[in-house]
Amino acid sequence: MASQSPVSPATGPTTEQPHSCVICQRRKIKCERKLPCSNCVKHGAFCEFRAPVPPRRRKRQSPDPDVHAKLKRAEVLLQSYGIDPDDLNKKHLDTKHIEVKTEAATTGIHEGAHALDSKPVANQRAKCNLQRYEKSLDTLCPGWASDLRVSRGLVQFKHLEELLEGSDEGTQKSSPDIIQKAYDVLHGDGSGLLFGFSNKGDLKRLHPPVINIFRLWQTYLRSVYLLTMVFHAPTIQQRILDASTDLENTSDSMEALMFAIYYAAVVALPPEECEAMFGMPQPTVVNKYMLATQQALNNAKLLKELDMTVLQALVILLIASRNTLDPRSLWIHCGTAIRLGQRIGLHRDGTSLGLPPFDIEMRRRLWWQIVVLDTRIAELSGAGTSMLSIPFDTRLPLNVNDSNLNPEMAQLPPEHPGATDMTFCLARYEFADFLRRRSSTDFYFFEGAWAKPAGAPPSLLEKDRLIDELALHMEEKYIVHCDTNITLHFLTKIFTRTAIYRMRLVAHHPRRHPDKGLSMPPEEKEYLCRLSLNIVENDNLSHHNKSAERFAWYVNMNFPFPAFIYLISELRHRTRGELSDRGWTAMNEAFRNRIKSIAAKKQSPMFRATSVLALKAWEARELDAVAHNERIPEAPEYIKTLRSIFGDLPAKDYKCSNSLPGSLPTPTGYTAHGDMKERAEQKQTDAFRAADCAPGPVTEPRTNSAEWSPMDWPYWDDLIQNWNPDVSEGSG
Repeated sequence: MASQSPVSPATGPTTEQPHSCVICQRRKIKCERKLPCSNCVKHGAFCEFRAPVPPRRRKRQSPDPDVHAKLKRAEVLLQSYGIDPDDLNKKHLDTKHIEVKTEAATTGIHEGAHALDSKPVANQRAKCNLQRYEKSLDTLCPGWASDLRVSRGLVQFKHLEELLEGSDEGTQKSSPDIIQKAYDVLHGDGSGLLFGFSNKGDLKRLHPPVINIFRLWQTYLRSVYLLTMVFHAPTIQQRILDASTDLENTSDSMEALMFAIYYAAVVALPPEECEAMFGMPQPTVVNKYMLATQQALNNAKLLKELDMTVLQALVILLIASRNTLDPRSLWIHCGTAIRLGQRIGLHRDGTSLGLPPFDIEMRRRLWWQIVVLDTRIAELSGAGTSMLSIPFDTRLPLNVNDSNLNPEMAQLPPEHPGATDMTFCLARYEFADFLRRRSSTDFYFFEGAWAKPAGAPPSLLEKDRLIDELALHMEEKYIVHCDTNITLHFLTKIFTRTAIYRMRLVAHHPRRHPDKGLSMPPEEKEYLCRLSLNIVENDNLSHHNKSAERFAWYVNMNFPFPAFIYLISELRHRTRGELSDRGWTAMNEAFRNRIKSIAAKKQSPMFRATSVLALKAWEARELDAVAHNERIPEAPEYIKTLRSIFGDLPAKDYKCSNSLPGSLPTPTGYTAHGDMKERAEQKQTDAFRAADCAPGPVTEPRTNSAEWSPMDWPYWDDLIQNWNPDVSEGSG
């Protein structure tokens, strides 16, 4: 019996066995599977074949009694975000499509996850940013999370992802950003909706030569950087140096920032210098780099990536495009910047999020630039609303130089008591912060109105008191430290005082009177006239400073239109005296400063309307001279140019459609030197009162502006429409 094999008797000695013999299994060597095998014969061992023991069945873990409830809640949350669980099944989105493989971080896309993002490093960065922001929510006041949808959304995402991770105890845990990955699979990035580019484009050939990259960077530092301050120049300079020597391996986000810098620098260059550098007219170069910047932002997945570098590129693009794009469209793009900033968490101060000191300061710089940019563009577009009403707790940037900051610093440096690189930008941010603090305490600024949530608006004395406090604060903190021999300090002083003038102009605006200023006391009218004149004269000063020519692109974008229009309107009544002489001198200088832009826009309805107002104001001055038997004054260059463009305007161009009761009709014709005596008598009977008959409801003037320009659109529309000529026959 001991010599018998345990295998079936039917198995012959030379029949191949299904398994190795016991000896070969124990020694872990190859067996011939014959009875006996050669190994056992060689060593004289007993060859025995035994059937293997069947594998022991593992005890199944008891299922989680709450797993069905968890899955049901997960489906409900997915549906609340617009994701149908049935569609996920139809698209076969199993875990291999949304699981981030370890080897994918170094080898690229996993073969089974072809629909996912092709940049694992960028995904990891976005994941870290999201986790850091989610963790920081626990440190904030409970009220913030309930007030902001972005906070609630992140918390819900976190709960949903935890549910999905625990939905199957027997599977490997998936990535914590599973929902983000599902969005990546289900939806495109939407960049084509924003800029019109749907595919990624290769921009390497559009980079200028290396020598021009450095020249454009220096132009940006000299003419743009100190007016924007959206990043840390020494850090970005090193990144540009590295990227310019290896453009093929430059990241998409850095490439977007580089093209935005090229674009802003080209906008700031004088036309002659730009043409000498690129061999083509400046408008062509500007258009080229605007399109390249838009494509670069599309390549960097602007709408998906949580990358501050990409957002910095977008903000620079918007700032430099203020003279190029329609303000109404630009305001919509500003909304994109706001939402991206909120996704990154810029509306929360970095100290509450436990971020490194350097990151805290960079986030503050970028967020406040978005605040003032959006407010100014909203004003120019006529929207009236401002993001100053959005709750945020981001503090103002520190008043320090770039040399005081570095990415490795352990704590924020102390603020400098005098002027720094940040002086100009901080002065602008101070005005926005003033309005924001007033909106949360004394006044309600939604739609840009001086009004409380209920009841009567604050008194004029209260407005003046607040503006006086702000003016004193700005004088002591900024203006007193400005050296006018330094160009940036000179502009800071000019723009800050102009901002105060504009706020006073808003507070005393004629629209606050029920009769739109007809019953305004003479002293009040003179005060408004002087404010408008000071604003226009300050604008002229910023053009006359030779050292400020490198900032001309920015000065030209801030034309004081409301003050200019009010001054023209007031000069119709002030035909002589010190204010009249100063007013016409200032207007003529303003015309010379912007003669090129005026010539390019002479077909604009706005230019036509304001030109008629100016011609009427000068005609009133001529009529007054005739009425006093004086020599008719020589028309300034400004008026001569307008007359050469429009010629003799017909009578209907000067008629007000709804003259006030008791006022005489406006003169029935216009010639440069017609019957002055007769029309002078008409003027003396207040023929020009009809110009103040603009209809419309009485509203409070707006002050919600970080750039401080009181664009009371209903008032200006009413004023210009009543004096808007049909100049199709007389235009040159």
